[in-house]
Amino acid sequence: MQIPLEEWRPSSTEPLLTMQRSPQELTEQFGLDFADEVDDLGDVQVAVVRGSFGTAVLLKYAYPPFLGTIVRVDAAADFEAAHRAMLAEFGLTSADLGWARRSYGLLLDVQDNARLAELLATSFEFDVTRTETTGTESVEGSDLVVLAGDFTGGRFYRVAAQEEGPILHATSEGQAGLIADSLREALQLVIGLPYWLDCLTFSAGGDLDAMAAAARHLARENPDLRSRQAEAAELLSLDVPEPDDLLARLHAAASRPIVLRDETGEYEGLFGSFSPERNERWRAID
Repeated sequence: MQIPLEEWRPSSTEPLLTMQRSPQELTEQFGLDFADEVDDLGDVQVAVVRGSFGTAVLLKYAYPPFLGTIVRVDAAADFEAAHRAMLAEFGLTSADLGWARRSYGLLLDVQDNARLAELLATSFEFDVTRTETTGTESVEGSDLVVLAGDFTGGRFYRVAAQEEGPILHATSEGQAGLIADSLREALQLVIGLPYWLDCLTFSAGGDLDAMAAAARHLARENPDLRSRQAEAAELLSLDVPEPDDLLARLHAAASRPIVLRDETGEYEGLFGSFSPERNERWRAID
């Protein structure tokens, strides 16, 4: 339900997410009427709506760096609940979002739910109890916060001190790189593409087609994961994109330059030199 701008009383708001949809698209799909305004940040199109997410202000600025339509909600709102409600009422998926607030709250959901924590640890190698590190890991110019670990001693880090930031994975064998733009996307990755690290290993130096070929083989080898994927996604109220979309996002993230260091020196990147043809088991199937 849209609220006329003149009837809206501004309150303390915080950004919730950004939509990739433009005001024109939102007008065509939902009949929203955006008003042309000017604020401290420049020319902006504004609409105010009310739904199960509460009252939200939709803002589309004319100039970068404000990409997408920004959604702001009351500062006292439950951001995770508002996020889910906004996606449901506007028919959004993760592909429709540019940025989402408070995905770190998902980590608290994992820590507070014993079944979810066990499921992520045992089936998807994202164990929130494995947070010990040497304390010497660093990325120049950024803070690192360890979030979880895997079976082999690898670690998942948030590259930011605040609650939002890209996610970096470091293996126990000296490889490291970005894997997602947020914790939400990292959880989508580990649930929707549980063999993501093997896709990187058999990437022929970072070739997306090679990663896709590896993913097809790995999917055939892991058919029993589907019920656990569905359970984990449901417990997190998380929409999980298709594997091809997850693979493309992973490839884009891992391609971005970043250098992790510890007391042993610099880590290598995550892209492995092996091609899928190097795997004898897969070669026999082909």
